[in-house]
Amino acid sequence: MEITVVYSRDSHKAYEIAADTFASLAREVSGAECRVLTDAEYKEAHGAEGLTVLIGSDAANPITASLYLSKKTDGFNIRYCTDDYCIRTVSADGEDFLILAGGRPRAAIYAVYRYFELFLGCRWFWDGDRIKKGSLVTGGIDISESPRFDYRGLRYFAHRGLHRFQAEHWGFADWKNEIDWLLKKRLNLFMLRIGLDDIFQKAFPDTVSYPERDVTPREAGKGFDDRTLFWSLEYRGELRKRLLGYAFERDLMHPEDCGTMTHWYSRTPYEFLEKKAPRMLPQYTTFYAEPTGLVWDVRENENLVNYFRLTVAHIKAYGKPELFHTIGLGERLYSSDPEENRRMKLYVYRRIASYIEENYPNSPLLIASWDLWMRFTPEEVRELVGELDPSQSIILDYTSDTVRENNFTKWGICGKFPWIFGVFGAYEPESDIRGDYGYINRRLELAKADPFCKGMILWPELSHGDPLMAEYLAVNSWDGNTSEITEFIEKYCEDRYCEGSVGDMKSVWRDFLPIISLTAWNTDDSIRQSGSLIFPRLAQGADFDKSKKELYRHDLGERLTYIGTAAEVLSRLSEIEAEDAQMKRDMTDIARTVIGRFTDAFLLAAELDFAENGVGAKTVSLLERARGLLCCLRDLLATHADFSLYESLRLLQAETDTNPNFERTLKNNAECEYCRSYVYENAEYLYLPELDIIIGELSGAYSEGREINSKAILAHIEENKRRYFETPLAKMDAEKPKAVFSEICKCACVILKNSI
Repeated sequence: MEITVVYSRDSHKAYEIAADTFASLAREVSGAECRVLTDAEYKEAHGAEGLTVLIGSDAANPITASLYLSKKTDGFNIRYCTDDYCIRTVSADGEDFLILAGGRPRAAIYAVYRYFELFLGCRWFWDGDRIKKGSLVTGGIDISESPRFDYRGLRYFAHRGLHRFQAEHWGFADWKNEIDWLLKKRLNLFMLRIGLDDIFQKAFPDTVSYPERDVTPREAGKGFDDRTLFWSLEYRGELRKRLLGYAFERDLMHPEDCGTMTHWYSRTPYEFLEKKAPRMLPQYTTFYAEPTGLVWDVRENENLVNYFRLTVAHIKAYGKPELFHTIGLGERLYSSDPEENRRMKLYVYRRIASYIEENYPNSPLLIASWDLWMRFTPEEVRELVGELDPSQSIILDYTSDTVRENNFTKWGICGKFPWIFGVFGAYEPESDIRGDYGYINRRLELAKADPFCKGMILWPELSHGDPLMAEYLAVNSWDGNTSEITEFIEKYCEDRYCEGSVGDMKSVWRDFLPIISLTAWNTDDSIRQSGSLIFPRLAQGADFDKSKKELYRHDLGERLTYIGTAAEVLSRLSEIEAEDAQMKRDMTDIARTVIGRFTDAFLLAAELDFAENGVGAKTVSLLERARGLLCCLRDLLATHADFSLYESLRLLQAETDTNPNFERTLKNNAECEYCRSYVYENAEYLYLPELDIIIGELSGAYSEGREINSKAILAHIEENKRRYFETPLAKMDAEKPKAVFSEICKCACVILKNSI
């Protein structure tokens, strides 16, 4: 079949991109001959043989308009200037047309991907597509689709470590794939919170110079706060410009950060502090209390103006002033007096909102919820909402899945004020598959029933840790209905796996589901990091404290009752042969989640036994079981490049010239207590030795009838950490254990079964 794809030469660039995308996919799935023409070229050619594909509605494509105005087709049942689209086939004057009419430019791209999804069976995932071969459907189509939410998207954050999970690591090719994936999933918003790049240099060129790439900056702290560059700031600026340009050509939205932006990943350079000497707001909390982390006193106009100079510089160099975002005075307290804190925080929101209204009167302001959830009371949030203009401000609640009493249902926004429903999902180290989907579904149903809820977003501290949650976002941010999670998983398996593997993977996911829900980012009414992940606690020598018995019991929860289920999941995984890279990735993610969760469970059980009975044979036995699982986890992580710190460093170096001294910083970022996650090198050279140190001390205390020497544990852990930093990643990689996935699963299964 010969296919002619037509777009308007005078319309938004996204229509040309949609045309090229359709032609490329048509060639791939059907082998059809395709040519792409502008509307003027099409008119000059006097029609076409075969199928003519019209990209754009009558408002965007003159050829589509001529069919409508000549009564060859009816209206397209879309809301113009929205993300609605229509896919329709029409025969007129002996010619067959396929019309992909979007309400706005990006909607035409949605329509292209949706056509191949609905009528060819193609499926789209962040780590690759499922392309089905077949003939194009050229008749009998007339569908129009609209999203439930106006804002649909996700945020990328500033932590470092493993390439898959850390957006700051990604080069332009990675970002192209990511932005294309956003469009394939009909998302329309994304936000880069990966540092300020060279914004100070652009906003204050006479004050702040570009730093040397290979020199540790004065602003660098420890752990995740070590912001030593791996690529030059100049290159990072070029990369940001290219990736945002790529997104804007496709009509995506990117909020501009504004207001008091000082944070751990966007420090104020010492050069600025020394030359401008801004007065700082007083701060009662200790984190971000270094001079580079303090907030400039925005009671002084000059300081507020200087913050907005950063925003303006970003707009001029990279962005668009169509949508803004603020965290206010995020997380911090400024006084021991609650009333002073309340007044200061409300005052700052007023100043920011007023500045945006005066300078960008047609641009919405997203009010981020993190501080509202963490530091406000429900009454204080209601007071803030009562002061905001609903025609300007939107509450961006990315903590909608919290179990705290302070949540969106208490904020006076439901049915009254524009807001966005968000899933926080995970802190930085929590890259496993997690979340109480039954609870999230119940909350989401409230949001979908509320006409004032304008969006759905995903806002974790890492990217692509949880493949299930990414699909959950894409489906539920578009659909008006919310399916049960069991039905959702069935569809996920049918879409993602080859036909011969669907049944096996459905069975695995069904059994795995209750293990998923055992852990969530926010499991109680506190603001502590929850989920009790084993890796950060090992750095602290675990935590054998008899006064914490109830905390251990809380964190352990019902995990041990699912040992049999966990063993069954691993047993089934051991019998399945991965058919492709995507299936292998999911199998590895499921296995590491199960093994990690029960390694943690045995450590918690040992701590609880110690708290109840003192150190004894059972305590040591539980720790030995944890060690056996941790060995399996180490071997599992060695089988997949996603979890190699060395491979992540190599990918940085392959992108562009890289700081030759960055390896130590990368280790520093990845091993700090807050960020420890599923990293092979950490498992081999930190987590296992640390657990051995703990087991050795507790075994000695038990056999010798003495108290545990916690100071000795911590001293040995520090000495082992020194060896970790002195051992090159290349040497660690060369000494990786050679293990087979199925054997690892069988080994872990045996450990679990022997524990029942």
